[in-house]
Amino acid sequence: MKLHHKALRLFISVSVIVLTSSFLVYELIASDKAMNAYMRYINEKADSSFLYDKYTNQSIAAHLMRTFSSPQEPASIEQQKELCTAFDSVNGTHGLNLTKHSYPPLHGTLQTTSTKCNEKLEDIFLLPSFDQAVNVNREQKDYGQGLGTLEYKFRYYVDLKNNYVYFYDLVDSRKFAIHNWSFLQKGTLGIDQNDIDGIFTGRTVISSIYEDNLTEKKVMSFLTPVYYASKLKGVVMVDINKENLKNIFYTSDRPLVWRYLNVTLSDINSGKKILVHQSETNLFRYVHYEKDIPGGIRITLSLDFMYFIVSSWKIFAFYLLATILLLNMVRTHFRLYHNVTRENISDAMTGLYNRKILTPTLEQRLQQLVNSGTLVTFIAIDCDKLKVINDTLGHKEGDRIITILAKAIQTSIRKSDYAIRLGGDEFCIILIDHPGELTPRLLERIRYNLQIIAQDISISFSAGIYNMQPNDTIDDAYKASDAQLYLNKQKKRAGA
Repeated sequence: MKLHHKALRLFISVSVIVLTSSFLVYELIASDKAMNAYMRYINEKADSSFLYDKYTNQSIAAHLMRTFSSPQEPASIEQQKELCTAFDSVNGTHGLNLTKHSYPPLHGTLQTTSTKCNEKLEDIFLLPSFDQAVNVNREQKDYGQGLGTLEYKFRYYVDLKNNYVYFYDLVDSRKFAIHNWSFLQKGTLGIDQNDIDGIFTGRTVISSIYEDNLTEKKVMSFLTPVYYASKLKGVVMVDINKENLKNIFYTSDRPLVWRYLNVTLSDINSGKKILVHQSETNLFRYVHYEKDIPGGIRITLSLDFMYFIVSSWKIFAFYLLATILLLNMVRTHFRLYHNVTRENISDAMTGLYNRKILTPTLEQRLQQLVNSGTLVTFIAIDCDKLKVINDTLGHKEGDRIITILAKAIQTSIRKSDYAIRLGGDEFCIILIDHPGELTPRLLERIRYNLQIIAQDISISFSAGIYNMQPNDTIDDAYKASDAQLYLNKQKKRAGA
């Protein structure tokens, strides 16, 4: 019966945990779907920003091509003189505005292989159109779309025909200078050869991740070819560094997401990667989203599980509280049930079992044990001369003696045995698989415990022993043991 109750309690407890956990799992699945949709939004916003940068590059390249193709008046003597005055050399690098802004017509720095101001520099007087195109595009409005259009990005033009590079911004040529003018063909700048081949085969915009020689950090770059007379003349480039990418991907509407978001950009062709942002924690991946965007770039977004814990702490708290309360209710219910059941089959005065324990279920169990060869022993016990004690010392003293005898019996048997008060001073002990030759010792143990418990009074009892036989009922076995008890009482009286 106890095992049955334990199994039932375990089953109900597990059911409670499964039930409450199902709500948590449902919330987790719903949150996963919502965050996947949000990952798509982040990807689309970044793709739109990159599309804008590609468009800007194309716009600048188109402006340059129109400028180079348009008829130009030759530079005046004053212009040539101003150019040659500003032409400088620093650490073997030649050009304009190499360390400071000394040639006003140009906004940024020009580096060239030419050692003289009048060599292959006819384009210099046309480069202000590059500055103008960059400025026009930088003035474009973002309109709160988060496309990163106002982000500072490093733009420059590399002329492959005349071997010069023009940076829109001033560059300290003492720290950085381009010397490998065949870098596109040889790949010495770090750009993947597939992207270089793409430029020469007519692709309008190439996306690439490479290590920038200027910053020595990985950047994502868009390369747009510039053609003149149907031949490749140069390349307009824009570098998007890690900080630019962070601002593009930053989830301003959900700062908590950003704390636990991993953002990685990969160049599909070269395999190079930029780790844009890393989660504060690394429990395990909760939401994963991966998308290839035009240009050969793969965006990978993953959200750490800690986000769900932090963002849904109220749900977790409710889950834990509800689970604990329900499990406590189950525990309380079974404790009350156990107490009620115990009170129903327990004797109020002695704490031993009462007659109600002698059920058909117990009888069937005992018969199964006997049939399987297990020894089941019935011992009938009653107190000697209890009537005399009641008549001389009172019923209160008689009840005390019954209680003491019950306690001595309880402390003498095993937990697997049954000690039953049938009524008055009549007791029955049912021993399960107890060696028959040791039964007399059990009676001696009860007498010894009586002496220890009640040192102020002498208490004696009589007993009858019977080993249950196949087909015996509980009533049969008890009557047989009671008959033996009666015989023992008679022998005591005859001996007295």
